[in-house]
Amino acid sequence: MNTKKSNCGRPAGRRKTAKIEISIEPNVKEKFMTLLRSEGKTASVEIGLWIREYIKNNKLKEEE
Repeated sequence: MNTKKSNCGRPAGRRKTAKIEISIEPNVKEKFMTLLRSEGKTASVEIGLWIREYIKNNKLKEEE
C-alpha cells in the first residue's frame, strides 16, 4: 500500500472508486465553490470528509 503523505481528505493510498452526483442551484454551487477556493479547499475533499463524519456519527448512534 502507498504510504505517501497527502494534503487531501482521503488517507494516503486510498483510491477513488465511486462518484456521487448532486443537483443544486447554480448560484448555491458558485457560492460554495468560491468559498472553498478562498480557503484553499476542494469540493470533493470537503464533501468526502462530511460523508465520513456523517457515517461515523450515525454508527455511534446505532451502537448506543
